[in-house]
Amino acid sequence: MHIGNRIRHQLWGSGLWTPALPFLTVVLLGAWGSPASAQTSDKRVSAVYIESAIVVDGNLDEPEWQLVEPARDFIQKEPHQGEPATEPTEVRILYDNDTLYLGIFCFDSAGAEGIVLTDITRDYSDSTNDHFAVALDTFDDDRNSFLFATNPGGAKRDAQSGAQGSPNFDWDGIWHVKARITESGWQAEMAIPFKTLRFREGEHQTWGVNFVRRVRRKSEDSHWSPVPRPYRLVGVQFAGALEGLAGIRQGRNLNIKPYLSAPLTRRDGDDVDFMPEVGVDVKYGVTPGLTLDLTVNTDFAQVEADEQQINLTRFSLFFPEKREFFLENSAIFQFGKVQMGFGPGGDLIPFFTRRIGISEGRLVPILGGARLTGRMGRYTLGILSIQADEFETTPSTNFSVVRLRRDILSRSEVGGIFVNKHDTDGRFNRTFGADVNLRFLTYLEINSSVLKTDTPGIEEQEWASDFTVTWNDPKLEVEGKYLSIEDNFNPEVGFVPRVGMRKSRGKFAFKPRPESVSWIREFKPSVSLDYITDQENTLETRVFNTRFSTLFEDSSRLEFARNARFERLDEPFFIRPNQPIPVGDYHFDEYSASFTSNQSLVFSGNAGVTTGNFFDGEKDSYSLGFLLQPGYRFNTDVSWSFDDVRLPSGDFTTNLVTTRLRYSFTTTMFLNALIQYNSNLREFSSNIRFNFIYKPLSDFFLVYNERRSSTGEVRERALIAKLTYLFDF
Repeated sequence: MHIGNRIRHQLWGSGLWTPALPFLTVVLLGAWGSPASAQTSDKRVSAVYIESAIVVDGNLDEPEWQLVEPARDFIQKEPHQGEPATEPTEVRILYDNDTLYLGIFCFDSAGAEGIVLTDITRDYSDSTNDHFAVALDTFDDDRNSFLFATNPGGAKRDAQSGAQGSPNFDWDGIWHVKARITESGWQAEMAIPFKTLRFREGEHQTWGVNFVRRVRRKSEDSHWSPVPRPYRLVGVQFAGALEGLAGIRQGRNLNIKPYLSAPLTRRDGDDVDFMPEVGVDVKYGVTPGLTLDLTVNTDFAQVEADEQQINLTRFSLFFPEKREFFLENSAIFQFGKVQMGFGPGGDLIPFFTRRIGISEGRLVPILGGARLTGRMGRYTLGILSIQADEFETTPSTNFSVVRLRRDILSRSEVGGIFVNKHDTDGRFNRTFGADVNLRFLTYLEINSSVLKTDTPGIEEQEWASDFTVTWNDPKLEVEGKYLSIEDNFNPEVGFVPRVGMRKSRGKFAFKPRPESVSWIREFKPSVSLDYITDQENTLETRVFNTRFSTLFEDSSRLEFARNARFERLDEPFFIRPNQPIPVGDYHFDEYSASFTSNQSLVFSGNAGVTTGNFFDGEKDSYSLGFLLQPGYRFNTDVSWSFDDVRLPSGDFTTNLVTTRLRYSFTTTMFLNALIQYNSNLREFSSNIRFNFIYKPLSDFFLVYNERRSSTGEVRERALIAKLTYLFDF
């Protein structure tokens, strides 16, 4: 045997090959590789200092705006990358001692008639509106940014973005914006206090900056500093330079936000409970780059209910985090390539905040916690510690995580994570890990990570590792992935639906743009293969997917797909209580078609159908959705999904109906309703939320929750009023 193969064989047999080698390989690539060839922009814009504040009213009539040379000459990313924008945009920047001001002119040859405005809610959908956004790389590190956006209705949309380019729109900052539609298009004024941002100390500042303008009726996106497909505005390695800032300071950076909550709850068979709560959140800028958050008696009464799902798989469903405290700065705690794996929630998330303060769908009281996050030179740091109260038979438990990343090369980083769960009875569970994320040649990304858990009573088979190579340019998507999760890997503060597996994946997609067909923007044929074995390399699951997608010029999409599946069941799979699918090997194919129309129209919709074999039977699935938005104040959408399953052990159907209604009184006052019916639970659920933002980051909420059986009996009902007030120093 060749010496290299012998070493590999010995490592594999010892269990060291799988968890360690992919990670070490990528570390060596990072040590010996050349820096990523990010495109350096030559675009520059200067900010001009003014003595007096700008009145933010959307008029841009102050004479100071005429002192500024605007940023102009935007370049298309969509539909014709590299060509000049078809509608001119001008951006002017001023600042005083406390605030950065942006004056935006979005000219439109069709005038006010060409403007598309469908939504003025906070964090509105930018894909269905005319839209403008600015990204500020305040550390000028080509990695991190703040994003501020608005539309012709003056709605707010803001986010933080980390090195991996995934914006967190659940972050909310203190800033102001007003917009106005005119005969020549629309215009807006933004005022962003310096204390809302984080930046290095220094008398003279140079920041990265870029702007994007969306002309919705043309489905056109253009940037001031060109950004290639498939990158977004938050890909700040392509940003230009903002110059001229001098003598700016962040101030004291202290926010204190107390709350008062008054929930009135009644469960089936119980008396009415009224338990007022008070608590407080504190935010303090420890350094220009680090922020400390403290929370006492944390409350999530105002959080929107989960969208229900029906599970016809063998594995746990993924529900996203929606609680504000855990969402803010969440990108800092992401590990590996955002999440390891390939499903909607991934196959492995080592730190998943829904494990904190939620037990079997019920909220567990949180006594308090602390979080320290931010930048220290070339390091990104995240420290979180939360103390949950005892709940039913569960003792009081502390959840802590430390995440550290160091920048290497021009756009890469290496890091580590430590997660600890420890209760007052002395039980604990820990997760340790390291990851490296390398970016080369603009479109090439290599990621690897290794993790180990520590659980009392378990001594071996506690490793997991991941290795991913991705190439994603305007024409091609190619990726190869490998993931190994050993049998006893047990991150109790993570999300792992399937252990004891080795999963390999390959994908190839081609994205041609037919210039001869004006109403089609892009074709996307693709093939992918997922190959899953146990830790002894015995095949358990294989999915070969072929797909053909067509993107039309108006943003509607048509898609056809075929899945050829193999599943091996070593034990019965109970698809419903008392209805098992027997042990055995199953080969089955399924075919699907779906269409989504242009969602910026007054009426739009989507439809899908999937049909084929299903284990030892057959399954047909249908989905249908409608969106009605007669104006920017009101919209409603209804979605319905239906499964018709036919098995030797019995036939059954499932129905899931979801209805959303939204009404925006103003850009700071909203009424939302989420009403759902789940045939598996035989239950209707309602979540109705009124939100009034009476000053920035100060809210009044009135929330009504109800669960009712399909025969009409009320199972649970709650009315909650909550008031928060921000003291900003």
